[in-house]
Amino acid sequence: RRTLLFQPTYSMHARLSVIAGGEAINEMIGLPYDLRKDRALDAMDRVRPEVVVFTSPNNPTGNVIDEEVILAVAEAHPDTPVLVDEAYADFAGTTLVPQIEHNPNVVVSKTFSKVRAAAGLRVGVLVVHPELAGYFTAAQLPYNMSALTLAVAVRIARDEASVERRLALVASERERVYQALRAVAAIEVFPSVANFLLFRLREGMTADVHARFLKQGVLIRDVSNWPGCERCLRASIGTPEENDRFIAALGSVFGPFPARR
Repeated sequence: RRTLLFQPTYSMHARLSVIAGGEAINEMIGLPYDLRKDRALDAMDRVRPEVVVFTSPNNPTGNVIDEEVILAVAEAHPDTPVLVDEAYADFAGTTLVPQIEHNPNVVVSKTFSKVRAAAGLRVGVLVVHPELAGYFTAAQLPYNMSALTLAVAVRIARDEASVERRLALVASERERVYQALRAVAAIEVFPSVANFLLFRLREGMTADVHARFLKQGVLIRDVSNWPGCERCLRASIGTPEENDRFIAALGSVFGPFPARR
């Protein structure tokens, strides 16, 4: 069974497809990550996958896939499950959940690990049409979530005020970090609506840059081994103090390179 992925994208989709006994088929979109409707439909016609996955906003690029693209695929292939990974959708203020009623093959996954700041809870939500729900409940483990975990998750889900505060903070801090990265001539930074920024080295090795950040006490992620992410690193948006530290480290890490004016 083939799962169609549009690369670069979240690495666990390919890994889980293989673990389940299937095959991950990669359609390389590259950077900038601009997935158009004609490209998606062409890939579907060529690959004829049993499952297709869209991550929106995409990880690691941070940009949103146009809703029109996903719905066009769902409508053109009504017998193919279309998984939409919305782990970061709260940051963008977008969701395809309302479209499930008219597109029963669309399945939306969400998580408590991002804007709800409960990664350690390991809770996710799958939103499906009633026509498909039976397939998922049949495969669901009988004790997949403890009563304690569920109680905590419900409490967190009701705390919309904390979510709104985090969204506002991430938006302002992301712009500040983005502008700081844009000032560095040695890199190309990609716009993001999520709580991270992807940037690509114009030259040099990501391992060296990663090590120089570590010497400044800053940990970022080297994603250069992800498909389509050669010479790329990803920086998360943290607290203002953490972001200050990251911005301050840019001068030491990229000191030999001239800055944009």
